[in-house]
Amino acid sequence: MFCSHYDMLEKSLVKRGFIVHQAKDVNEAKQLAFSLIKPNESVGFGGSVTVQNDLDLYNELEKRGNPVYSHWFAADRSKAQGEAGKADWYLASTNAILGDGRLINIDGTGNRVASMIIGPEKVMLFIGRNKFVDGGIDDAIERIKRETCPPNARRLKLDKLPCGITGKCADCQSEQRMCRVTSIIEYPTRAIKEFHLVLIDAELGR
Repeated sequence: MFCSHYDMLEKSLVKRGFIVHQAKDVNEAKQLAFSLIKPNESVGFGGSVTVQNDLDLYNELEKRGNPVYSHWFAADRSKAQGEAGKADWYLASTNAILGDGRLINIDGTGNRVASMIIGPEKVMLFIGRNKFVDGGIDDAIERIKRETCPPNARRLKLDKLPCGITGKCADCQSEQRMCRVTSIIEYPTRAIKEFHLVLIDAELGR
């Protein structure tokens, strides 16, 4: 379903301590989120095209009455990031997932990866099949810098970034550089009580 390597991937993830879910599309993934998150629980959001645009979970959960925190929709971005990191749940995606179950992410500010490591006690990542990398860490980083960073630079209108202009990483030293923190999550940390991964059979995000 998720990819030709799904069975191997699921076994690797479960062995590492992740809670794995399958979803055939965004609607099924959204239903899963609503079934796991209680109406009175607060929800923090990491910067994620998958979660915010494809699934529209911020607006949907806000309509239901959940306290929601996202720097994408806040006047005070720093305050929203802090509140998101202290919520009952943290929702985001991952930049890449390897067949052996490791999650690879690159951040500019670091709030997203930090909240996956020592933030809310419950984390849920929504992962499209395009995030699967059939290779190692170097392949995952190459994928992120090729497929994720250039479109994000254009979306955020970072006009000084070479990757946003050319579509290729130049390992720049620009003040607008997004690639500042690279994380490898091998296992959920002890600070996280529930680490859910929703594998969606669709190409989502970047």
